[in-house]
Amino acid sequence: MRDHPLTLAAPIRLVAVDVDRTLLTDDYRLLAEVVEAVALARASGLRVVAATARSPDALRPIAAELGLTDPSVCFNGAWTGRLGKDGDQPIAQLPMNPEMAARLIADAEALELNPCWFGPTGSFAHADGPAVQRERRATGLGATIVSDKEAITTPIYKVLCLGAPGREARLEALRTSYARQFEISRSDTHLLEATAPEVSKQAAVARLAAAMNLAATDTAAIGDSENDLALIAWAGLGISMGNGSAAVRRAAAWQTHSNAQAGAAYALRAIVAANSSMDLGGTR
Repeated sequence: MRDHPLTLAAPIRLVAVDVDRTLLTDDYRLLAEVVEAVALARASGLRVVAATARSPDALRPIAAELGLTDPSVCFNGAWTGRLGKDGDQPIAQLPMNPEMAARLIADAEALELNPCWFGPTGSFAHADGPAVQRERRATGLGATIVSDKEAITTPIYKVLCLGAPGREARLEALRTSYARQFEISRSDTHLLEATAPEVSKQAAVARLAAAMNLAATDTAAIGDSENDLALIAWAGLGISMGNGSAAVRRAAAWQTHSNAQAGAAYALRAIVAANSSMDLGGTR
């Protein structure tokens, strides 16, 4: 699809873009081409919204490097707000039921899945392990290790569980057990993320778009994983990364390059060019 020029039925006014494996490379680098393309998109008048599973703390340095000023969607849609050096400004907060979250954490620990959970600031776990270490590699932020006798008092926006290779069946069993209590997504083979029911990037971006007097047809979405699927299907223009899952590639109307090839930059430049063509030559 990337070999065909991008044409639009209507101009795109807002682009919601995933972060890990979309804006970032697999080793969590932000390529210069991506930074430049985001600046170009913003200068053209596009609203650029990060829509990520990351916490506000983990997104903040990336958003700052990209110069993002529009609200951000974090925790797969459980928290939406404006990020700032001197404090964040929440717009919508959808924490999990604390008793059910504690039960999920206990069951994940029984399956040796090393759960960690995220509050408004910071992440927590009962033990260091694969999930905690992955989060540290991805974000540079460590989890606070707390005693399993301590009550969970902070609001919980997301529970992350990571299974070592060979334990995928345990993750799927956990997902099946809690499918009615939580929104659960698998953004890669060994990873499970749980949030409050009906939380999604799609719902959060739809609320932001409505607040900006924009419709789905005014919106584009770029992503690679299961937690991007609903957003890509909803947006007027859904774009899969070249490294996207098979399901994401099927759902998308257009496909860009991989994250290693700055595919997000390619997509943003294509949107800017298509918008400019429409402005100059009228709708097609």
